[in-house]
Amino acid sequence: MSDAALFIPDGDAFLPTALTRGGWSDNAQHGSPPSGLLGRAVEAIPTSAPMQVARFTVDLFRPVPLEPLHVDVQVLRDGRRIQVVEAMLRHGSVEVGRATALKIRTAHVELPDVEQEMWDQPVSPDEASPVDNFWRFGGPDMARFHRDAVEIRSIDDSFMRQGPGVSWFRLRYPVVAGEDPSPFVRLATIADMANGNSQALDPSAYLYVNPDITLYAHRLPDGEWVGMKSAAHQHRSGIGLADTRVFDELGPLGRINQAQLLDKRPGG
Repeated sequence: MSDAALFIPDGDAFLPTALTRGGWSDNAQHGSPPSGLLGRAVEAIPTSAPMQVARFTVDLFRPVPLEPLHVDVQVLRDGRRIQVVEAMLRHGSVEVGRATALKIRTAHVELPDVEQEMWDQPVSPDEASPVDNFWRFGGPDMARFHRDAVEIRSIDDSFMRQGPGVSWFRLRYPVVAGEDPSPFVRLATIADMANGNSQALDPSAYLYVNPDITLYAHRLPDGEWVGMKSAAHQHRSGIGLADTRVFDELGPLGRINQAQLLDKRPGG
């Protein structure tokens, strides 16, 4: 790839590269790059004590174009134990998305032994199967985020069949050129891949676009690989839900939920 990142900084603007393109349209971004850009903005706000983003919610109001973007940030609540930050994503004067983040102070707390949710750790990324030939809709020679900017290794043929899915994901490129993304920014950028990790509908016949992402994390991922165990639920109401358990090679670390707008694909 000639572009070495998802976004190139240009003054106070961010120029999206071809690596941000999504699968639903040749002219709009995948939901992941805007999420990563907003995650970078909210995490960068200083806190009065060490804190971690525990909840991160992104609302995408309209397709995010492959055009220069600006991010505006404001602190809604600032304290010693929590901070709430809001970030707005603009294309010119048009707001295309918004994120809110809840940060909670981090501290070592001695806890008693308690029964945890049942969990069987999936095999490592080295033991999973590469996924590199899927969702080839639209211009066949165009770079797309989900195929070119992220490496996917599936444990059970996720993305290639219908049903629940378990996969590993790793960013191949920085979110912003010249910056090594933090663990949270990596997680925020990859989070939207959960919509697709489980497919209850044939993507060649149906659209299931998620206009939001909500990520909860009680700790940040260790290393570059992020795992997802996902289940999609679709209904004749035209609304769906993707529910995902997030983990790394140390075990579970959070959850992702996404609402879905369901429709028949034109011509499908």
